[in-house]
Amino acid sequence: MTCAVAGLLAIGLCFSALLGTPGPESALVLGVILPPFCGAMGVRIVDRHRGAPVGVLVTHAVTVAWLALGLAVAIFALNMLRVPMCDPLGGLAFLALGPGAAMPLAATVGVVVGAFVPRVRLATTIAVLVPLVADGVEVWGFYATPAIFAYAHFAAYFPGTLYDPDVTIGGAYVSYRVLTLIWWGALVSGLAATWDPEARRAHVQRTLERWQLGVLSVALVTAGIALESEGHRLGHFSTVETISEALGGRLESERCVVVYPRETPRSEARRLADDCDFRVRRVEEVLGVHQPVPVTAFFFRSTEEKRALMGASTTYVAKPWRNEVYLQISDWPHPVLFHEIVHVVAGNVGRGPFRVSGAMDGVLASPGIIEGVAVAVAWDEREGLTPHQWARAMLDLELAPPLRSIEGLQFLLRPASQAYTASGSFVRWLMETEGAGVVRRLYLTGSFEAALGRPLEEAEAEWHAFLRDEVELPEEAAALARARFERPGIFGSICPHAIANLRVELGADLAAGDDDDAVQRCTEILDLDPGQAGTRAALAGALSRLDRDDEAQAQIALLVGPPAAASPILQMAMQERADGMWRLGRSDEALAIYESLLAEPMAEDAARQLEVRVSAIEAGGAQEVAIRELLAPPRDETNDAATAMAAIQRLRDARSDGLAPYLAARQLLFRRRFELALPEIVEARERGLPTERARREARRMEAMIRFGGGDLDGSARLWTEILRDETATEGNRVMARDWLARVRWARAR
Repeated sequence: MTCAVAGLLAIGLCFSALLGTPGPESALVLGVILPPFCGAMGVRIVDRHRGAPVGVLVTHAVTVAWLALGLAVAIFALNMLRVPMCDPLGGLAFLALGPGAAMPLAATVGVVVGAFVPRVRLATTIAVLVPLVADGVEVWGFYATPAIFAYAHFAAYFPGTLYDPDVTIGGAYVSYRVLTLIWWGALVSGLAATWDPEARRAHVQRTLERWQLGVLSVALVTAGIALESEGHRLGHFSTVETISEALGGRLESERCVVVYPRETPRSEARRLADDCDFRVRRVEEVLGVHQPVPVTAFFFRSTEEKRALMGASTTYVAKPWRNEVYLQISDWPHPVLFHEIVHVVAGNVGRGPFRVSGAMDGVLASPGIIEGVAVAVAWDEREGLTPHQWARAMLDLELAPPLRSIEGLQFLLRPASQAYTASGSFVRWLMETEGAGVVRRLYLTGSFEAALGRPLEEAEAEWHAFLRDEVELPEEAAALARARFERPGIFGSICPHAIANLRVELGADLAAGDDDDAVQRCTEILDLDPGQAGTRAALAGALSRLDRDDEAQAQIALLVGPPAAASPILQMAMQERADGMWRLGRSDEALAIYESLLAEPMAEDAARQLEVRVSAIEAGGAQEVAIRELLAPPRDETNDAATAMAAIQRLRDARSDGLAPYLAARQLLFRRRFELALPEIVEARERGLPTERARREARRMEAMIRFGGGDLDGSARLWTEILRDETATEGNRVMARDWLARVRWARAR
C-alpha cells in the first residue's frame, strides 16, 4: 500500500511544474504524507514475520520504504522528459535528506511499536500518530518562536516560505539528518537488545543478556538529547534570544522594540525606531485599531543572515500573534516596514491563535484578505504607479485575476504580483467608498461577502468600473504592467531554485566586473528557461561590454520577438548595449540608442538616468568622462562612494550648473548624511538642472533631506508643493501625502 500511495502521490505532483520534479517542495510533500504509511507498514511487517530476527524486520521495513520513494523518484524522472531538468543532483539530495531519511525512520518506528504492542490495530494507530505528533511539535515551534523554517525528523525540511526561491542544503540540514540517524540507531539497537524471536515479541528483560546493545541504545539516546538541546547553535531552530544575540543591538522606543546589527550607528538605529513608531501610529489612524503592546522589529544584516536565523531570505515576514516583524536593513524610510506593521496592528481584529483573517478562527488563513489589507493601508507607489493604477493596467491587459480566485488559500496559486495588487486595490476601494469599518469587518469575518453583505461579483463589477472610469494611466503603464504581471507564480515557475542560485552567482559576476563569467551564467539560466527576458537583457549588456556587439544585437533581436519582451526589459537590454559602447568610447553610437529610448514611454526614474547620459555625451570632454565614471564605470574597477565623489568633484570643476551638487546630494542622502546633503541639494536647485525630471527629483530629495535634518517646516512646504503640482504623477502625490503625515507625527512628538 505504501508503494501505491507513493506512486499516486508522485503522479499527482507531476501536474505542477514546481512539485513534479525532485526538489525541496516535492521532498516536503512526500515527507509529510508518506511517513505515517511507512509506520503502518512497519507494524504489518512485524505482525507477519514475528519469528524473524531484528535485522530482517528492520531491513524489510527500510527496503519497502526506499522502494516506495524509488517509485516516486522514477515517476519524477519520467516527468522530466517533458519538463526541464533543473538541478537533478540537487533535487535528489533534497529527496535523500528528506523522505529518504524520514521514511525509513517512520518504518523503523512502526517495527518497534509492533514489537512492543501485540494488538495490531493499536500498534498501527500509534505508529501512524508518531510522525504526525512529531510534525505537530514543529508546527508549535513555528507558533512559539520567530522561526518560520522547520527541520523535522519525519516531515523533511520546510524552508519557511514558498516565495523564496533561493533554497539550498546547508550545514544545518546535514547536521540535523545526522541527528535523525542517531535516533534511528537508538531505535534499532534498543529493539535488538529487547527482541525475542522465539517469544515473538520484545521483552525489556532481554537487555540483561544483550547489555552491550542496551548500553549502545542508551548512549545514542543521550547523544540525541544532547544534540537536540544544542539545536539553536547548530541552526536547527531559533529563538528571540538567539536572534537578539546574533544581531547584538537593541533600542526601545515609544511604540517599538528595534533589534538591529550591533555595528549600526546609534543615529541610524534611532531612525529605524522612529520609522517604526510612525508606522504603528499611522496604521492605527487608518484602520481605527489600537496596538496595545510594542511591536518588535528585527532588522537583519543580509538576506543570508535572515534565512539562517529565522527562515525567510528575500521575503519579509510578520507574526501578528507575536507582535513581531522580520526585515533586512534597507533604504530609509524602510520600503516594506509599513506593510509588515499593518499585519501586526490588523491582528488586533484578527481571529484565533494566529490573529489573522480566515476560516476556522484564522487557522485556515485567507491570504487574499490579509495581504489585501496590508497593501491597502500601506498605500505606496512602485515605479511611479499606485496599486489602483497597476490594477487598472492589469485589467486592461486582461491579466486581472477574479477575486474569487484569490479567496482563501487559492491566493497562493496565483502569481504574487497579480494577487497582491488585485486584493490591495479592491480593499483600498472598499475603504475609500465605505470606510475603515468595512475593512475591520472584512478582517474579522475572513469573508468578502460576509463583510459586504452582498455578492462578491457585484462589488467586483463596481470596483472594475471605478478603475476604468476614474483611474488615469500614464502612457508607460501598459508596458510596465506587462513586464510585471506576465511572470508566472511560484507553482508555475520553471526551475525557480536552480535559477535563483544562478542569479546569485550572476550578481556576484556583475559586481566584480567579470563579464566573461556573467555571459556563462546568463547562458546557463537561459538554457533552463529561455523566457527569462531580464537575464537575456543582462546577457546583451555583458556581450556589449566585451566588444561582442554582433552577439549582443542577436540577443536583443530575440527580445524583439516574436514573442516580444515587455518594453521595459527591451529598453533595459538596449541601454545595457549602449552603456557597453559608451565604456568602449563609442559615444556617438551610444548617444543614438539613448535618444531613441527617450522617445519611448518609460518610467520617470529610468528616463531621468538616460537624460543624464545624453547630457554628458553632448557636453563631451571632462564632463562626459566624469559622468561615465559614475554611471558606466570601467570593467574590473572599484565603484564605491569614494570613487563616486571623486568623479563628482571632477564634474564640479568642469560644469557650472547644478548637476554635480545634485549627484553629490544623492550619494550623501543614500548614506543619511543630511547635514552634508542639504547645502549640496540647495546649491543644485539654485544653479539649475538640465532636465525637468531632474528638477522634480531634486525637489523630492530636498524634502526628504530637510525632514532627516530636522527642518520639518521646510520639508512640509516642499511636499505640499509636490502635492499641488499639476505635473506630478499620482505616485508622487501618494508619496507626498505619506510624508506630510510623517511630518504631522513628528511635530506632535
